[in-house]
Amino acid sequence: MTPEAIARQVQGQLREVVDATGERSCLKQSFASIARKTGLTEGQIKRLFYGEWSVIPAHIFLNVERLYRNHLAQMRARSEHQAALYRAKSEEWDRKWGDYSSNGTSVSPAGVPAARSIEPSISENLPNG
Repeated sequence: MTPEAIARQVQGQLREVVDATGERSCLKQSFASIARKTGLTEGQIKRLFYGEWSVIPAHIFLNVERLYRNHLAQMRARSEHQAALYRAKSEEWDRKWGDYSSNGTSVSPAGVPAARSIEPSISENLPNG
């Protein structure tokens, strides 16, 4: 990789970390947080974020790589946790209300198909004017 490619990679990684915090409007706080996590100065983080360095020293590159790797692990854990929560909610919903299929019937918790009402709803009987 060329030094310029490494600089672009570091810039992209820092931007991704900042974007994930959802505080893009408060960059100063994001830079301070990243500086604490990496051991770099806020000024160094700011210059890396804005792509002001064409050549990045190895120790700075490695600190940002470590930060990015930790960021990815945290995002993966958060995603897996959210997926588990949604699976649990979905299973609870299915147990409570049944699983509606696309053919207009539902399966009751006992597994016996239950017919849904095919009468038009009240909103379908209202005039559209």
